[in-house]
Formats: sequence, structure tokens, C-alpha cells
Amino acid sequence: MKKAAKKLFSETGPGFKLAVFYLLAVLFLALAAPVLPLKFGANELQTSSVLLPPAFWDEEAARQGHWFGTDSMGRDVLANLIFGFRTGFQVAIPVISIAFLIGILLGSIGAYFGNRKLTISRGAIFALSVCLFLWYYYGLYLGASVFGEIKWFWFVLALLAALVVSGIGFKWLLKRLPFFRKQVFVPADELVLKTTEVLTSVPRLILVLSLAAVSSPGIGNILLLLSLTYWSGPARLVRGEVLRIKELSYTEAARVSGVPVFRLLFRHILPNAAGPLITAFAFGLGNLLALEATLSFLGIGLPPETPSWGRMLAEARLNPDAWWLLFFPVLCLCLTILAVQAIGNGIRQKFI
Repeated sequence: MKKAAKKLFSETGPGFKLAVFYLLAVLFLALAAPVLPLKFGANELQTSSVLLPPAFWDEEAARQGHWFGTDSMGRDVLANLIFGFRTGFQVAIPVISIAFLIGILLGSIGAYFGNRKLTISRGAIFALSVCLFLWYYYGLYLGASVFGEIKWFWFVLALLAALVVSGIGFKWLLKRLPFFRKQVFVPADELVLKTTEVLTSVPRLILVLSLAAVSSPGIGNILLLLSLTYWSGPARLVRGEVLRIKELSYTEAARVSGVPVFRLLFRHILPNAAGPLITAFAFGLGNLLALEATLSFLGIGLPPETPSWGRMLAEARLNPDAWWLLFFPVLCLCLTILAVQAIGNGIRQKFI
């Protein structure tokens, strides 16, 4: 892995290297933001320093140490930019990771098994339905009503408890009731296609805004909403790649030789679809950074005290003369998205 990374870095152009250095610096700032020796906090209000231009533009800002200026409430722009990196990646990276895991799993299973190759017992269907209901009630509904927003520890604990209860009930059903032992066909491909069609029939921004408007503000809630609405794109991409690769000669030879299904799928088919997936991952990460800024700009999803680039852009809309409130967050957002996409394209070229 280390040798492959060195080879990739040495064979790419200066644009890729610059993007890597920029993204590493941004990730360092995002991780170290709470312990950086910043003179001002992201939400520290200073009524005596309202709408100060950057230090190179204004002597008062240079004297007070507001190098990038302040907003209409006296908050330091530099501190908000740094914590904006943290908020953006805190939302985008978990969401794109969870969405790709869901999309890869569902898309590959649907494409490989189709509508008549995957069977499951009636008891497993009943147990899975009970598990999902318990998970929703205790992990989402009850958890959100108790804590005010989704807590991931409670969310995972509720999932594990639901799996245990459903597993015990599943074993009891198989032993006592023969009706639940019968195997039935699962139209996996049809289910995945219809679900993705439903999710993609509504523009993602409208769908997320509609769901976020009826939920309490919180990072946990917005992570869950974005994850459950963003997996359809990766699922459709994976489905198309698996349908193409599973018809190739080496896949047929592996299937005839008796290679287990999931080993064939996850060790031979999916690695050969890595190029398009990496590109989609990079573009998806950039899209989610922009989507997080959009939601913060509209004041939906994240708490109003959460520092983000979208909140700064909302301040710029209310104060059109404060050009620094528009210039710096837009510059950071554009550079970060371009860097992520440049890295994704550089890696993709090695898989072609």
C-alpha cells in the first residue's frame, strides 16, 4: 500500500501534488481546530469590532488581530473559516462513506443476484421487518425525542439490540412454525431500482430540505438524512459496473470453478470497478461539501451556532458591502472541491 502510494505520487503531475498538500493542510486544520492557538473563538462576539475589513485593508483590524476581518456580530472570520473546514468534513466524510457502503452493498447484490437468484425464508423476512421497526422506534424516534437529536452511540446500541431480539425471535420461529421455513424469491434488483428511482425522482436538495425542515437541528440528524438520501447514486453506478463485469470471461471461469458468491463479488468484481467508484466518491465528497454550505446558508439542518462557510455566506447576503464575508468562504469552498476532484481524477487514471 505504501509503495503504491509513493508510485502514484511520483507518477502524477504537479496539480495532483498541489491538491494533496492542500487537502492534507485542510484536514490538519479541521482536526486541530479546537487546539489551535487562535486569538478568537469561532462564536466569540465582539460588539466593538463589527464588520472590520481584513488586516491588510484596515489598521484597526490589524491592531486587534482580526487578520481576515469580522462579521456583523464581531465574530472573527479566520476562526470561522478554520472551523468551517471542520464542520464541512465532519458532515461530508461520514455521509459519503456511509452512502457508498450502502450503495455498494445494495447495488452489487441487486446486479449479481437479479430478481430470481436470491432466496430468503419467510422467518428471515419477518425478523428483518421487526428489526427495522425496533431500530426505527428506539434508535431514531425515541432517541431523537429523548436527546433532541440523533446520538450515534444510542443509534448503534439500538441497532445491536434490535438484531439480538430479532435473531432470537427468528430462531424461535424456525423451530416452532414450519410456515416460516419456506424459502421465497427476493426481487433484489427490482427493489434496488425502484427505490433509487423514487429517491432520484425528487431533486436531492428539495428532498433534503423537506426532511430537514421537519427534524430538529443537529449534526447527527443531518448526517442520517444525507446518508439515507445519497446512496442511490453509488448504488446505480455499482449496479452498472457489476452487470458489465460479471459477464466477462474471468468472472464466468471463477463462477464455474466454484468460487463462493460473496468472495467472487467482493474480491474479484468490485475491485475492478474501483476506478469509476473513486471518481464518484471524489465528486460526491465535493457535492456534499457544497450541500452542507447550502443548508447552513439557508439555516436548515445544522444548529445556528455551528460555524460553517454557509453561515458566513448568509452574513454576506445581509451585508453586501462586506466583500470579505463572501470572498474567503467561497475561495475555501472552491479550492477544497477542486482539490478533492483533482485527487480523485489522479487516482482514477491509475485504474484505467
